[in-house]
Amino acid sequence: MTNEVVAEFRNFKKSFGTKVVHKGVSFELHKGECLGLLGGSGQGKSVILRSLIGLEKPDSGQVFVDGEDIVPMNEEQLIEVRKKVAYVFQNGALFDSMSVYENLAYPLRAHTKMTEDEIRDRVISQLAEFGLQGNELLSPADLSGGMQKRVGLARSIIMQPKVVLYDEPTAGLDPYNTIRIQEMILGLKERGVSGIFVTHDMPSAFAVCDRIALLLEGKIQAVGTREQLEAQPDSKLTRFVKGLEV
Repeated sequence: MTNEVVAEFRNFKKSFGTKVVHKGVSFELHKGECLGLLGGSGQGKSVILRSLIGLEKPDSGQVFVDGEDIVPMNEEQLIEVRKKVAYVFQNGALFDSMSVYENLAYPLRAHTKMTEDEIRDRVISQLAEFGLQGNELLSPADLSGGMQKRVGLARSIIMQPKVVLYDEPTAGLDPYNTIRIQEMILGLKERGVSGIFVTHDMPSAFAVCDRIALLLEGKIQAVGTREQLEAQPDSKLTRFVKGLEV
């Protein structure tokens, strides 16, 4: 992890009708860092992730990716942002009508000028890296839930993004697949890929995250490393992690 900032929220405010969700969220994400984003249900964690690829716009505030404020961008400009920032959906979000191979090849065909041979090399290499070789011709329906999530993660990074957004990637997984997902995220970190990890799975958060941020009552209430949390036994973040009233 370096001090280079790859994404940043500045005083992000967002309401849905009369419900105020974000009252001024501010934080930075550094290159090669995985930042855990914790908070109870309904605190707007997924809204934060969606805002980093322009699927949500704040009522006010700024969202920076690679030093550029993406809030004023139109859909065409956001295409370039979405090549840099990948979103891993909870259910994998695979195309049911396509094989595993075609799912991974799709973004390369849509957004690059790679030849079919180059695409095949990239797809096969990506599947092998994630222990998914031999599943190229299967459809998503033929895969277990854990494998669907792993294929979804493989597809999300096929464009070699700078940032990956993980929306509860270990939810509902058995221990084996949970560890596989953790290993994938750690491998991406080693290559300098940054991530924001939204989860209720505290063991996974501690396994992969460099820092943990607590989103509560519309703002980031605390940010710290695991060591800092342990040194502050009565902080809001520590109490939340332990399941105590905050």
